[in-house]
Amino acid sequence: MMGNDRSTVTGLETHVAGTLAYLGVWVSGLVFLLVETKDRVVRFHAMQSILVFGPMHLLMLCLSAARSFSALALWGDSLLPVSMVFTVLHGAVLVFSIVIWVLLMVRTYRRQQVLVPLAGDLAFWLLAKLGMQTPEREAMSFRGLTSGQAHPSRRGRLQYEAGRTGRIAGSVAAIVWSILVFVLFNFYPEYVAYYQNVSAGGVSQLQRFPILTTELSRVLPMLNATLAVTVVGHFVAAASDRFSVREVIELVIHAMGLATVLVFLRVFPFDYSHLPLGAAVDVLPAATVALLVLAAIANGVDIIVRLVRLGTYAVSR
Repeated sequence: MMGNDRSTVTGLETHVAGTLAYLGVWVSGLVFLLVETKDRVVRFHAMQSILVFGPMHLLMLCLSAARSFSALALWGDSLLPVSMVFTVLHGAVLVFSIVIWVLLMVRTYRRQQVLVPLAGDLAFWLLAKLGMQTPEREAMSFRGLTSGQAHPSRRGRLQYEAGRTGRIAGSVAAIVWSILVFVLFNFYPEYVAYYQNVSAGGVSQLQRFPILTTELSRVLPMLNATLAVTVVGHFVAAASDRFSVREVIELVIHAMGLATVLVFLRVFPFDYSHLPLGAAVDVLPAATVALLVLAAIANGVDIIVRLVRLGTYAVSR
């Protein structure tokens, strides 16, 4: 737990110095990491601040630069601002970083230590590599990646084995879903449509307005490859049910999923112009791009998480 004394080099109480390590994001983290030589709790918060906000700042700079240099490009049959993709990504990262920033400062000032998943584990690892003492993990609110599945201890193995039924059920669901998507997009793409009940002469009829264009053929190879890997991968994962095997398979699936989403964004095989929706037709292309961008973010985050989990698992063995 955090101490109440002024044992830090700066003369500040531990919880105050730890909070200040987050106040200026990675800059203040770097300052406290270099200055603080006595308090291991403050050093941990300083390192965690660098590892949390440093990559976020770099990512936002890259997205901002990409947004500035991007211009209108032809995606399918519609002119859409490419910069909007980077704007959505930049905004999502900014909001997430602000939430994490406030949470870390508030909880640290209240003497409630927080181990941020991924960054916290890397902070422990880096401090150990640099020969610096670290606080006890048991004092942290969150254990990050070293608990549960990835932990090589007997308790960790028992926790992993206890979830076998849920993992197999998840694999079965993924296989069934992949087969349904394959059949729909390859044999019945016209049913991916907007449906409206139209009445004429006292007779009601459900009218279908397809939204996929012939450009779908350019996306299908990547989509089908991803679905095939998903089906085969989950068969193997369910059969072996080993942590490392499942993590590698999920990593490959999400990497291919990210590639598929990017192909959809590039080709954009959607056409809403003929839909009887009035002014909403003008909004749908942008909304579709936003959803695809969110899907790309989700896959990217999952890839990073699984890479770090695999790395932590390999180091801990």
